[in-house]
Amino acid sequence: MEKFFAHPERVCRFKYGSVSMDGIRAHTPPGSLDSLPLISLSRHVAGDATEGTRREWLATTGFGDYALGTTSLIATRRYHGLLIGAMRAPIGRRMLVPFVDEDVAIGTHRVTLGARRWSDGSLDPDGHRAITGFVLEGSTPTWTYEIGPARLEKRLVMLRDHRAMALVWTLVDAPEPISIDARIFVEHRGQHQLDPDASWLPETTPIEGGTRILLPQNRFAATPTELFVAGLGAAYTPASNWWRRHLLAEERARGYDALGSACHALTASLTLTPRASAALVIGLSPSILAEIPHAETILTRECARQAALLRQARAEDAPTELRSLVLASDAFIVARRRSDGREGRSIIAGFPWFEDWGRDAMIALPGLLLQTGRVDDAKLVVETFLDHVQNGLLPNRFPDETSEPEYHAADAPLLAIIAATSVFRASNDGAWLANVAPTLRDIIEHFIAGTQHGIGIDADGLVRAGEVGFQLTWMDAKVNGTVVTPRAGKPIELSGLWIEALMGLAAALRVDSPAKDETTAAWLEGHAQRTQVAFTRYWNPQTQAFRDVLESSDMAGELGGDGSVGDLLRPNQLFALAADHVSIDSDWRTRALARISAQLATPLAVRTLAPETRGYRGRYEGDQRSRDFAYHNGTAWPFLTGLRLRAELHANRARGERLAQLALADLAGQLRDGGLGSIAEIADGDAPHDPRGCPMQAWSVGCMLDALRTTRGEGFRSVLTQISAERTSS
Repeated sequence: MEKFFAHPERVCRFKYGSVSMDGIRAHTPPGSLDSLPLISLSRHVAGDATEGTRREWLATTGFGDYALGTTSLIATRRYHGLLIGAMRAPIGRRMLVPFVDEDVAIGTHRVTLGARRWSDGSLDPDGHRAITGFVLEGSTPTWTYEIGPARLEKRLVMLRDHRAMALVWTLVDAPEPISIDARIFVEHRGQHQLDPDASWLPETTPIEGGTRILLPQNRFAATPTELFVAGLGAAYTPASNWWRRHLLAEERARGYDALGSACHALTASLTLTPRASAALVIGLSPSILAEIPHAETILTRECARQAALLRQARAEDAPTELRSLVLASDAFIVARRRSDGREGRSIIAGFPWFEDWGRDAMIALPGLLLQTGRVDDAKLVVETFLDHVQNGLLPNRFPDETSEPEYHAADAPLLAIIAATSVFRASNDGAWLANVAPTLRDIIEHFIAGTQHGIGIDADGLVRAGEVGFQLTWMDAKVNGTVVTPRAGKPIELSGLWIEALMGLAAALRVDSPAKDETTAAWLEGHAQRTQVAFTRYWNPQTQAFRDVLESSDMAGELGGDGSVGDLLRPNQLFALAADHVSIDSDWRTRALARISAQLATPLAVRTLAPETRGYRGRYEGDQRSRDFAYHNGTAWPFLTGLRLRAELHANRARGERLAQLALADLAGQLRDGGLGSIAEIADGDAPHDPRGCPMQAWSVGCMLDALRTTRGEGFRSVLTQISAERTSS
């Protein structure tokens, strides 16, 4: 039997009943489409106290607010919660709702669906034992529970317009109705902090349509926060009970304080009849009280939104892995007001703990936005960052704590020029390029004249950068103020990015459009050619690869070395090898890629140092110091695989396509481990190359998606050509 639900954008079809996925049964939600990718885990993985805590899901609102947790629902990080709200969107994030524990009763059967580990190692409640499966339906986390004779499904959906989260329960099969008492727990702290001894109490107030919860100002939250709770047919009972010192195992493993506390603020009670759905919404805006959405409406609209993203990306028929990456891309795109108050966009570098970083945003942009057909959003991201250019430098990041931009990235402004020209090629919008071109030229002129932190163009045309105490490239780990991988001098990727930026902008300025400027184009090409001539100095015939840094200081810290830091085999040469406009001798290119393939490449990431090198660290683990010394000294990075695939495509298209197919196959396993449906920030350099760091990272997803769609002939030019043709025909 089929039923149709109307939606403003399209009609979505679903079938009543169940579908089989990897040995579990899952009810198909209203509005689901075959195009949505499904990542399913069996009860032996999803509900396991060990395996289930290794696998994390993410849901976001597009304003910096998010929900993050494990499939077992046992929190292991200080960032795990159902609503982490951005007070200064998209940053200033606070933990607001860490969990909701549902007491579900049917007949004589009563089960608590929450799960928590305490400091003595005990698990109470232990609702993870009732989990019979987990499915990431598109990007919607979904759990299936068995409660006596009943089968219950729970979905978590972020309501983007309301900046809220919704728990949607569907009683798939039961002989009688069930009752649900949903105990809502709250915290009020900066997301990077823990407050195990918190003594404040929330204030709950009944209001029309639901309940308001006031979280007071305290030492970890400088201002009060209001939460609004709504649910059709729900009854509310206030509470003020602190549950103290639950254990966050991942924090302890990383060497941090690891005990958390949460306050039971409110219980929402409702009854659910067989084959019906109900929703409980908790958000930052009272707008949810004005028109409380039905559970079916929530699911239908979210399904249609995700389907529209796939349709916009022309990915409905793409492999499951690519469809997953398209949806994962959406999580990182956030609203950010521009400096003049107008609407802007930005890219969160990674969830849960990164903010929006200039370098990461510009590297990730082609994959996250151009490969998904979101050209207008791409324009806004570029414009939003260019608003903040100072002395030719792009903001490195907007810190959660202050929101004041930091400027210590030599590569970010060059990457911004490259991103801008990519946006122009995708959109052919010469008026837009003409508008941003003065700022792009300002960056170039500051590099030529020299700017902060020793950043500038040297007499030989190569880019130099370096200042004591500053890490100016993406290899930016510091320990007690000491840069772990100092690269002062002339890092290879800066000169490669300089050539790519100049030549790409010059090509754009020669196109017949409002931005056309032959004089400036010739000026840019002249500077690029000067750098191109000197670029050959990076080739090292002894190592048969390119030097990482020229004219560098001796290696410092624990890495050791012999005073020839530039001769270390590192992956930064991939920035130049993957570039479209950097001219490289074909034999050198082949030899360098062979070295990288043999010594740095892993199945889905590229190591930052070869295993046989002194100072190599193959596992990213332990306390902050241990992790920071491993970060760029052996740890492997998935975003570099995107560069590697592009570089291989330049060298030998057949080999590039073959490696892309292997990467796509390996990705199938990656998307079902660590950050589900997404790609982690890093991985161990040693086998089995476990995912580490941020479980969901923007440039990991963006670079992989960009490279894989390009090698498959699905690059953004093809996507945008299809869109343009359809618009013309309609």
